[in-house]
Amino acid sequence: AMLFCVRLSDGYFFPAPKSQFAASGDLKETADQCRYICDDPSVDLYTLSDANLETDQMVALDTRKPYTELPAAFRYRDDANFKACDGKRYYQRVTELRARTVTPADMSNAIIPLPTVKPDIGTPDLGTPDLGTVAAVPVPDAEALGAAQHQSIEAGKRAVRVVGPAFFPAD
Repeated sequence: AMLFCVRLSDGYFFPAPKSQFAASGDLKETADQCRYICDDPSVDLYTLSDANLETDQMVALDTRKPYTELPAAFRYRDDANFKACDGKRYYQRVTELRARTVTPADMSNAIIPLPTVKPDIGTPDLGTPDLGTVAAVPVPDAEALGAAQHQSIEAGKRAVRVVGPAFFPAD
């Protein structure tokens, strides 16, 4: 089931916040959210039992009367001064309230660690290794590492395996 907020003055409706996940205990809160979004106390909740149905088949949650029996049903469509409800204002308010609950208002008792001076470990003594120092690993000369590879490239007698067809025709 989906819940819709319906403004009783002109029949304007929109999906209620979290309408597909609202439990029966959340209905008063959902109605209050709808009233805040529309900034109008005359907003009621309607429900649509199947999301595949058209909105003209909604029924009032408390009276079970169909939306089409509402005296102002669909009147908003013809109103030249129509004003939509402000969902953005609602979500900005929710974000603001969440930020207030996460950030404490009184930071006077907060313990904030301050950075300390970097300790001077000095130069390690390589003669006597201890467990707190890093052992130096001898690195062979870079030229010695690539000498064998360099010789095989220069020799030109490497066997090269050709896989697949030739891409360019022979001249």
